[in-house]
Amino acid sequence: MSAGLILCAVFAASAFDQVFDQGVQAYERGDFPAAIASFERLVSEGVEQEEVFFNLGNAYYRNGQVAPAIANYERAWRLDPGVPYVRENLDRAVGRTERAMSRPQPPAWEQSLFFWHAGLSSGESLGVAGTAWALAWLVLMLRAARPWPYLRGVAVAGFIVAAAFAGSWWIKTHPPRIAVAAEARVPVRYGNRPEETVRFELYEGDRVSIEQMKNGWARVRTADGERGWTEESHLLLVGPPYQLFEVHAESAIPDVGEQMKALGYVSVGAPDNSETQP
Repeated sequence: MSAGLILCAVFAASAFDQVFDQGVQAYERGDFPAAIASFERLVSEGVEQEEVFFNLGNAYYRNGQVAPAIANYERAWRLDPGVPYVRENLDRAVGRTERAMSRPQPPAWEQSLFFWHAGLSSGESLGVAGTAWALAWLVLMLRAARPWPYLRGVAVAGFIVAAAFAGSWWIKTHPPRIAVAAEARVPVRYGNRPEETVRFELYEGDRVSIEQMKNGWARVRTADGERGWTEESHLLLVGPPYQLFEVHAESAIPDVGEQMKALGYVSVGAPDNSETQP
């Protein structure tokens, strides 16, 4: 049994590396639709890695498709919000949309209580919560053996830290549903029927939070607090679960690579980091 599991794990890793490398090679030779197909294949097989979403976002952007580029940068950012090059490319992609609309913010209570956790991943929050919880119990056990007066306060502080980071972990593992407008103009109506009056419009790449889904319609909210209904087919869901996007090779923009280089856009791979390339 154990040998079979090892073989399966090795095969899976090998298959991932092969498809990932195909995507990188296609990207480097300028075949962005092929790069998109490779990275989307990994997403379809359940791979949830920052590198895959980040490179997929780059490939979509270089192919002239800003909406799926933004959606995939959002995915990468959610997995690891502490990586600066993901946020930089996301900001640059949003900057190329019609209105450069901000992402809808979480509720006021969440912003007030958890203002400190923006740069943490869910794994980091869970790790701190577990460590603080274990240390608090160790302090209580030590106090049972040596009843020093300050140990109770240390234990209480440990439990408070554990609760705070556990709350952070829960929020990050239950993110708000964010979607990206997928078309040049997306009508948002007062109700969830085609004959309803259009209340306002979204532009390609605008991000909205989804408050409700019903019969193929979504009630959305913008960063400005505007609300209304639009058809789900007009939106790209950030997920999870992760939605796949079609490859439209005909939308490629030949000179977008030079434009991105001039903007300091990070290249595919970005293995280490921190700074955008010149």
